[in-house]
Amino acid sequence: MRVVRGSDDVMTALADLGSASHRLLVVHSGRRSATGYGMTIAGAATARGHFVASCVIDDNGESSVVRVQQAITAALPDFVLAVGGGRVMDVAKLAAARTDSQVVTIPTQLASDAICSPVAIVRDSSGRQQSVGAQMPIAIVVDMEVVGSAPRGAWLAGLGDLISNLSAVRDWRLAHETLGEEFDDFACLTSEAAALSVLDDDADVADDAYRQKLIRGLILSGIAMEMAGSSRPASGSEHLISHALDRILPDPGAHGLQVAVGAITASLVRGDDTQRLATFYRTVGLPVTPGDLGIALDDYMAAVRLGPATRPGRSTCLDNVGEDTLSRLRDLYEHDLA
Repeated sequence: MRVVRGSDDVMTALADLGSASHRLLVVHSGRRSATGYGMTIAGAATARGHFVASCVIDDNGESSVVRVQQAITAALPDFVLAVGGGRVMDVAKLAAARTDSQVVTIPTQLASDAICSPVAIVRDSSGRQQSVGAQMPIAIVVDMEVVGSAPRGAWLAGLGDLISNLSAVRDWRLAHETLGEEFDDFACLTSEAAALSVLDDDADVADDAYRQKLIRGLILSGIAMEMAGSSRPASGSEHLISHALDRILPDPGAHGLQVAVGAITASLVRGDDTQRLATFYRTVGLPVTPGDLGIALDDYMAAVRLGPATRPGRSTCLDNVGEDTLSRLRDLYEHDLA
């Protein structure tokens, strides 16, 4: 991992991977990008004497993954550079996994743990989001000049995704204790430590030092998944609720914000005290309730019901939620958490 400032420093960091000259495939979203940083990196790499091919993708659909696979086959790069947000990184990681290629992530925003995770969220041929195993990056280069210009909402989404690990590991432990599911204590510890590292009473997502702490936490989250061999340390009931919202809502919100609210919901289902988490959310500006995300309570309750069906076989605290619990949850959202 390298945290740098400016595209020249990114190139210097890439040189540390081996030789001074590489064959590179830059995967980015072209002129659709708010920063145009993919084109900046491609130009800087060419100026440094690298052979550079580019692959511009429009979305995180299966067709984009295939397009990147074809570009890898044609260019035979030493490294695939995934330059952009989570969708670009996920598409590049999955294409790299299918072609046994090495990928380097260069984010333009940190709205999720896609920067380092061995998992990709892509849309299948029917347009439905799916989570699949992908290639973990061999290196991560973060240009603070670029990610620093990302909107506050993107930083909050990344924070929400990381904090939701606290819910995910609770579900994993529950599945281990009740069903005998295989469990990795060290992966769990790593995931929890990553989330707790940003749970500061005076947290400020506009602060550069706090942002770097968040970046390290998101990377540790990805490493925890690699240790576990699955997304278990970072994906539980809160993610199932978010997946269900993606299916129900015509215009879903940011993934990290949805799982942040889902983590509160999971805590309420378990009967935990949510005061500390809710206070932290309000301090930094994270949404606490479905209403904070502009989601109608009926739609949200439907997502809680649908959640387990979005990933059959992933046991969570939602598995045995009955109508009594759902009624209590609705009442809490209508009154105590209003």
